[in-house]
Amino acid sequence: MRKAKKLTAAALAALMLTSCGSSFETFEHTQTVNLSFSWWGKDVRHSYTTDAIKVFEGQNDGVKIYPKYAEWAGFKDRMDTKISAGSEADVMQMNYNWLYEYTGKGYEFYDLETLGDTIKLSNFDSDVLDYGRIDGKLMGIPISMNMQTVYFNKTLLDKYSLSVPQTWEDYFKAAEALKKDGLYVLRMSKSSVWHFCIAYAEQKVGKRLLDEKGNIGFDEKDMQVLFDFYISMLEKGVTIPIDDRDRKDFEDSKAAGTVMWISDAQYYVAPCRDKGNIIIVADYPKAEHAGIYGWYTKPTSLYCISRDTQYPEQSARLVDFLLSSEEMAKLRGLENGVPVSKSTLEVLDANDMIDGIQLDADNMRKKHSDSIKLLSPFTETAAFIETFNTQAMLIWSGETDSQSAAHELYTVMTKTINEIIQ
Repeated sequence: MRKAKKLTAAALAALMLTSCGSSFETFEHTQTVNLSFSWWGKDVRHSYTTDAIKVFEGQNDGVKIYPKYAEWAGFKDRMDTKISAGSEADVMQMNYNWLYEYTGKGYEFYDLETLGDTIKLSNFDSDVLDYGRIDGKLMGIPISMNMQTVYFNKTLLDKYSLSVPQTWEDYFKAAEALKKDGLYVLRMSKSSVWHFCIAYAEQKVGKRLLDEKGNIGFDEKDMQVLFDFYISMLEKGVTIPIDDRDRKDFEDSKAAGTVMWISDAQYYVAPCRDKGNIIIVADYPKAEHAGIYGWYTKPTSLYCISRDTQYPEQSARLVDFLLSSEEMAKLRGLENGVPVSKSTLEVLDANDMIDGIQLDADNMRKKHSDSIKLLSPFTETAAFIETFNTQAMLIWSGETDSQSAAHELYTVMTKTINEIIQ
């Protein structure tokens, strides 16, 4: 009994010492730093990212990462709620246009330039860092560069003695040969349809739909070109209404080609190749004598740190690990596109991991780097894509016409951009 009393007394004395000097510092040093990290993606991304988190925690004693991840659908709505409530994650994967949308509404992410001793900024070219710099502050660092790109099943084209389409007219000629067997030229998502039609319309009218500051370059007559072109593709069998398409159409050789982001190619395009088909990256269609190219690049996504994080140093360590560590490089490979971090590229090159359809697509992007401009961050605004597709389907069903649809799109774009900027 006396021994137990002595131990209790000693324990009490030790607890009392924690309120003084170095004893308090030692106690604080052993406390766990809890960081939250949010991202979106498919199961493959969730798997390698959670594996990477375990590695990071093993290298950083006392740091615990709480992952918050989900599919793309609905992720932005949840992010809006978190940002508005001030409960966003410490480290966030951020889409390019979201970065501008949030900062346009007054939210500032942590200035990563101030964490340059922890994040190896020398791993990135200055123009790459500029993609995440707003009002002189580095609010995000890109993982890779992205672009809507055209992919074709050459095996299927060869079966119909078709060359890979180069011009807009070529797509319609290919449709004539394919539609007799119930096949079509392209499978496209809502986003891809939007970007594909923008490229055509900008080349046609010689203006940019949107610039980097959100200025609308099209008038309502110009916007009719967007709708008229899409409807002509539906009428001629180049593609099918968005509500009728199946994402496996390209994989199952029901469509000769597809249009999608470079970062999505491995997930959606590789399965078609794995069935024994030869898949190639096509050049971006262009009209002869077009004054504007109409094709744009952007960061795939960026890593940002909450302005309100209690642990900027540890958050910066995580960002640096995600962007430039050897372990993350090997786990991620090219799943998120071809990385822009120099050290990551060195790791992938040394391990023969730079290969495949995404590399081909990125090389096509680089081939036209002199013509390709940076995508306006406003172009991907969800309200624009939804309005365009909704109005196009109303035209297709005979419930409206392209003039009325163009008026609706112009109205939505003007109102939405004013709300974002103000």
